[in-house]
Amino acid sequence: MDQRQRNERERVTLLRAMGVVSVCGLDIAVLILIGVLAGLFADSHLHSAPWGLLVGLFSGLIAGLYTAYLIIAPIVRSM
Repeated sequence: MDQRQRNERERVTLLRAMGVVSVCGLDIAVLILIGVLAGLFADSHLHSAPWGLLVGLFSGLIAGLYTAYLIIAPIVRSM
């Protein structure tokens, strides 16, 4: 394998890694946003001031981290 092929392989690996990181970050951000919005909705209907927001925030964070784990785990196992 010459230097050009090795550079191309490293470039493809780097782009894949950047794609996985981007998907995980976006996934976490969207799920946190959904949790916060659901918490605010619950607060407005149940009059439970900060508790719905806090529950929604942490639920979204946990869901985001779990789905990021589901995305990353097969990649790590294949190495």
